[in-house]
Amino acid sequence: MKILMISHEYPPIGGGGANACMYLSREYAKAHHDVTIVSAWYKGQLETEDNYGVHIIRVKSKRKYKEHCSFLEMADYLCKAWPTIKSLGKTQHFDVCQVFFGIPSGPIGYGLRKKYGIPYIIRFGGGDIPGFQDRFAFLYKILGPFLKVIWNNADALIANSDGLKRMAFDFYNKKPIDVIYNGVDTEEFYPSVKSESSHDSNGESINLLFVSRLIERKGLQFVIPKLKEIEEKSHKKIHLIIVGDGPYREELEKIAKKNECTGMIHFVGQKDKTELLPYYQQADIFIFPSKKEGMPNVVLEAMACGLPIIMTPCEGSRELVTNNGMICSIDTFADKITELCSNAKLRRDMGQNSLINVEKIFQWKSVGRKYLNVFNKIKG
Repeated sequence: MKILMISHEYPPIGGGGANACMYLSREYAKAHHDVTIVSAWYKGQLETEDNYGVHIIRVKSKRKYKEHCSFLEMADYLCKAWPTIKSLGKTQHFDVCQVFFGIPSGPIGYGLRKKYGIPYIIRFGGGDIPGFQDRFAFLYKILGPFLKVIWNNADALIANSDGLKRMAFDFYNKKPIDVIYNGVDTEEFYPSVKSESSHDSNGESINLLFVSRLIERKGLQFVIPKLKEIEEKSHKKIHLIIVGDGPYREELEKIAKKNECTGMIHFVGQKDKTELLPYYQQADIFIFPSKKEGMPNVVLEAMACGLPIIMTPCEGSRELVTNNGMICSIDTFADKITELCSNAKLRRDMGQNSLINVEKIFQWKSVGRKYLNVFNKIKG
């Protein structure tokens, strides 16, 4: 099968959706399919390359930052990518096109279907669904009617969590929306081997870890002011390691200074996927106080490294956190952190359950097979 994947974000740029695109493309290639990806170029990257059996084309469009993208930059990618993709559609005879995400890549899938009859599926990521991002509220109102046309003409709509499906269905309920969870690569993310003497689970220090883009929606502004209280109540030395960068970092640093807990926090900046493993392996608890998500890949990575999870009831939380952590409102988030910091056995048990759940449910190989089943049904 010849598969075309369209995504304005592909590693090293982007977040969870970019990583999902990368891992899925590799699974398709492993299954002996011909895979081409068209993404946005970023400084230092090759315009074309073959990686893990996947042909990657990066079009030169305006992209200033690795970790986030403005709507104008998305629109520029859409304009710059269309001529390249139109040419590919004419000459390559693709069987199916997988679009990451409805915004900005949806119009390209729609255009290919109308021009060359190539079926397309939309894989939602969260921000492409009206109502997900407050910063695009006005644009959602303008684009809403066009999005409904794009969704209606798609051969399949797929969300990565039940919560995201419900959000999408609130916007458009005239077409079925399937759910296929995200996965995690357990060859890249795995627990460290620690001796009883070196393991800190019974020690006086606890490492809390957060990994994601630093934007207001991720919720760290509600956790940072509580760090000293958590330390006092748990009788542990608390360290918060923040991996990631973004437009909200400066504000978070101000909040830390205001609450006199700068020394408890380590901002390590944006890290490539290959650099993340040591941070997961050195952590004791993974926290994720986000307001809205699709299904966060970073939580899956933390689970694959054997960490207990504390997260808010955002989209994806019900699927990811069962016996391996706690789901709680932002109002009780600090209390749950304190509880887990104070209970070494509970941390160990929940961390072990994270590993078991990943092995049973969240493998990219099985996720890739589910998408391929959808492709086969579409092409008949």
